[in-house]
Order: sequence, then C-alpha cells, then structure tokens
Amino acid sequence: MNNAVLILLTAPFLGAVLAYVLGKAKRELSFWVAEVTGAILFLASLVLFFNYSHTVIDIDYTWIAYGDLKVPFGIYIDHLSIVMLLVATGLGFLDIHFAHDYMGEDPDQPRYYAKVLFFIGGMIILVITKDLIGAFVGWEFMGLASYLLISFWYYKNSAADAGMQAFLYTRFGDIFILAAIALLFFFAGTVDLVKLNEMALSGELNKTVALVAALFIFMGAIGKSGQFPLYPWLMNAMEGPTTVSALIHGATMVNSGIYIVARLFDFFAYTDALFIVANVAALSAFIGATSALVQKEIKKILAYSTMSHLSIAFVGLGVGSLAAGMLHLVNHAIFKALLFLSAGAVIYIAHHTKDAWKLGGLIKTAPLVALFMAMGSLSLAGVPPFSGFFSKELVVASAWEWGNGFTKTFVTIAALLSIGYITRLWILIFLGEPRNEEIAGSVHKPSNLWIRLPLGILAFVTLFIAIWQSDIIHYIVGKEVVEPHVAGLTAFMLTGMLVIFLIVVGLYVKGLNLLYKIASHHFVQTIHQVLFNGYYVEAMITWISKNIIVNAIAKAARWFDTYVIDWLVNATVPASYGIYKAFKTGHSGKIGTYMGQFVLGVAIIVIAILIIVKGL
Repeated sequence: MNNAVLILLTAPFLGAVLAYVLGKAKRELSFWVAEVTGAILFLASLVLFFNYSHTVIDIDYTWIAYGDLKVPFGIYIDHLSIVMLLVATGLGFLDIHFAHDYMGEDPDQPRYYAKVLFFIGGMIILVITKDLIGAFVGWEFMGLASYLLISFWYYKNSAADAGMQAFLYTRFGDIFILAAIALLFFFAGTVDLVKLNEMALSGELNKTVALVAALFIFMGAIGKSGQFPLYPWLMNAMEGPTTVSALIHGATMVNSGIYIVARLFDFFAYTDALFIVANVAALSAFIGATSALVQKEIKKILAYSTMSHLSIAFVGLGVGSLAAGMLHLVNHAIFKALLFLSAGAVIYIAHHTKDAWKLGGLIKTAPLVALFMAMGSLSLAGVPPFSGFFSKELVVASAWEWGNGFTKTFVTIAALLSIGYITRLWILIFLGEPRNEEIAGSVHKPSNLWIRLPLGILAFVTLFIAIWQSDIIHYIVGKEVVEPHVAGLTAFMLTGMLVIFLIVVGLYVKGLNLLYKIASHHFVQTIHQVLFNGYYVEAMITWISKNIIVNAIAKAARWFDTYVIDWLVNATVPASYGIYKAFKTGHSGKIGTYMGQFVLGVAIIVIAILIIVKGL
C-alpha cells in the first residue's frame, strides 16, 4: 500500500511536467499523458480502498529539523481520506477524459493539462497529510492552481480579473489558517490533526485558544468553499473552461474546506465552534439558492447551487452530524460534476453560448445529454431514488433535530428551492424552440466516447450509489450513527418540492407571458437585481476594500508624508541655523569665557563618572 501512497504523492506532479514538455513537442501527447496519469491515480486510490484492512496508514516524517524545532509532514490515511481520494481522482480522471473534445481546439493544451494535474496533486496532499502544515501546503497548491486555471484564457480581461479575485479572496482566508497553525504550535505544542482531536476529547486543550484556532480554520474554509461572505470569487471563477469549473466545484477545491472541518470534527465540537459553522452555512445556503433562481448564465446558476449545497453539507457538520455532512459532500461532488460536464457539453454543442435564455430545444439534438443532465438535476433537487435525496434529507432532518431556529429555517428553504432553479435551467436549455437562430442552424454533435461516456458514468453512479448510502455513512464514520427522526419531514419536503416544481413548469413552459408581466413590476425588478447580484456582497467588499482600507492607508501615508517627513526635511534649515547660533555665542574671543566652558565641561564629565561608579 505504501507504493500506492508514493504513486499518489508523485504521479500528478511528474505527469504535470511530462504533459507540458511532451505536449510542446506534439500537442496531442499532453492529453494522453494526463489521461494515463489520471487513470493511474484513480487505480492507486482503488488499491488503497480494496486493500484497506481497518488499520490506519500512519507515517511520521520530519520535514525540517533545526535544533529543537521540528516541522512535521506525516501521512495519515483512514476511511475519510480514502473516500476523498476516490472522489478527487475518480472525478478528476473523468474530467480529463471529457476535456479531449472540449479543449480539443485550444492551442494551449500542454499548459492546461499540466495545471489540472498539479491541481489534483494539491488535493491529494491535503487529504492524506497528517499535519496542518502538510494540509496547508496542499491547500496552497490548490489555491495557486485554481488561480492559474480560472485565468487560463488570460488574454481576456474578465478571466484575468476572475483569477486574481479568486487568489485574493482565498488568500484572505488562508492568512487565518496560518495564524491557527502558529497558535496551535505555540499553545498546544502540536499541529498533528489526529492528536488535536485526541487532546480535544480528553480536554487537554485550553478551550479559549482552541476556539480561536477553530474559528481561524473555519475562516480559511469559508474562503476555499465559497461561504458567506467570501463567495463572490466562486461565481466569477466561471470565466475558466467548464472542465475547470467541474474540478473546482465538484471534485477538489471547494470540498477542501469541508474536509478540513470534518478531519478536525472532534476538535471543532470541543470548542463549540460548530454552532457558528451551522449558522454561517445556513445563511450561505439561503443566499446561494435564492441567487441561483434568477441567473442567466448556465455556469453561474450551477455556481450558486454549489455554494448552496456545500453550505448544506456544512450545516450537517455544524449541527453535529459528521455522517450527514460528509455523505452530502460525496453525493454533491458526483452530481455536481455531472451537471457541470453536462453544461460543458451544452456549451460545446451551442458554440460556447452560456446564456440559458439564448438556448432552447436542445433535447432534439442532444437527447442523451438532456437525459444525463436531468438525472443530475433530480439528484441535486433531492428527488428519490437519486443519491441527493438521501443526503439532503439527512442534513435537513439533522438540522431540525439538533439545530436552532435560524439554521433549520434557512437550510430548509435552501433545500426546497433546489428543485426550482435546477428545473428552470433544464427547461430553458432543452425544452421549447431554439431562441437563437445562429445556434438553431448549426450545432456540434457530442461524441459518444469523449463526452457522452463520462456523463453516462456519472449519471449511473448518482442513481445507483443511492443503494449504498448507509454503507458509505458507516464506512466514513466507522461507528453506529444516531439518525434523526422528524415526523412528517419527508412528506413535507416532497410536497413542497412538488409545488415548486409545478410552479416553475407552469411559468417557464406555458406561462412565459405571465412571467414577463410579473418581472416587469418595479418591486420584483428590485428583488431580481438584489438576487442577480448576489445580495451585492461583492460590491460591498469592493467598496470597503477601496474606500476604507486602501484609501485609509493612502490618506494616512499622505498625512505622514506631509506632516512628518516634510516637516522633518523643512526643519533641518532652522535647526542647523539654531545650532550655528548656539555655538557662535561661545566663540567670543575672550580667554575667560573659554576657561569657564572648559571647567564646566570637566565638571560635567566628573559628575557623570561618579554617578556611573556609584551605580556599579
């Protein structure tokens, strides 16, 4: 098994180098290197899965040693790590496979595949490391790779700006992770993730320090997983290729924040920080779900749904159910990768048109894509028997059983609205007649091997993995799980979803004229603008950054330059003149004056010497 671990640690980075170097010689080679590397990584994860015998792989390693200072970089692989490895490498491989056609005409394929493999490698380091320092390294690798991939088409200003925004927003959160590492290293004497959980369970940690550290770690998770208020980068990240969006929103980066909280679950529970996690997540789920209802771009609708569903998973952790949170994370990764790749297929078919209102009628030209996207949509909405139903139901039930009023209300609304925005998206893309003549006249035919095959695999998994939901929970948690029982909740949720579904179908299939009339009302337009702009959180952050932080620093620097630096420079002339005048008075030309000055100087020196000697 150690060979499998070694492969997981080295293959993505070696593959990244080979993909770039060989791709420069012959462009097609970059894809095949990435494809083979992705397959090897997934096979190595499968080897760990099938050979794991309930004995944790625990490898201690000292990265840096200087005197008494030792910086650890150990490996720790248990059930939770293996599940995350299977998600990251499996979805990563399918994403690379899908990119054969989607990125087939791009001249920069070597650069693309090298960055993708580097990205997957960062996620692997994060999930198999034993220490916060190693996790931080993987965390930062992903942050760098996400910046490079989001701004992949850097010659477009929008893509370059989106990449920079993602980098800055996530770095802001990462500062808090670094602060948490320093706090724990100084006060707890360790950054070992396993030891921190053990110390929390035994009550060895100072509760105040642990709470501050937990909140700092959660701030980092907020940045990476796109929670309130650091979520705007997640929407603008759609400027990158759709295959990148599938990786970021499904397989890797956004899952990292939830994973780190899950890995330190006992530590968070000890500090009572889970209460804050649950409430921030519930608010984020509500913002994401309501904002998704009015978006026009396919990928932005899915981006807001990612924010909402990751928040639902966070709510599961926040109310004390590791099983609910991680189960929804796994299910979300699968059906969200399916939805993003389906969106990629639609964009590819429609000559890179992203506006859902310009599409329509694509079920006639791409019936399989429509079917697979419908299956992903049903899973996201939480319709049985798809996997999303079981995990979302478990999270909502856990919130009603153990959460407060704020949490249960907002997560329930977010869960119900899922069927609204995803049904709206599917109808706009596939039903009716094409609303753009250029698209109607010419569409790409998706290939069975490169585009339809990964979609079919993901659709199959999101349907049939529902059979093993209890097994997945038991595999991750490793013990008996106390399941919440809320009478009538399932009937209430399904009834509410049915009502919302019928309203959306009625408005977007038969009642467009009524919809336009409603949308023309001034009050509705105001609400629409608020939701469309994500509650103006990005605008507020930009305003605060520019007018309070940047301008305040600029004004302070200008004041210091004007009233301190300039004053010092300007004061040199009168100061020099004053010194000149002081010394001039002593040069009178009279012997008596000089002797008096000499005696005074000697007296001062003697007194100083006596004071020093007496002090000693």
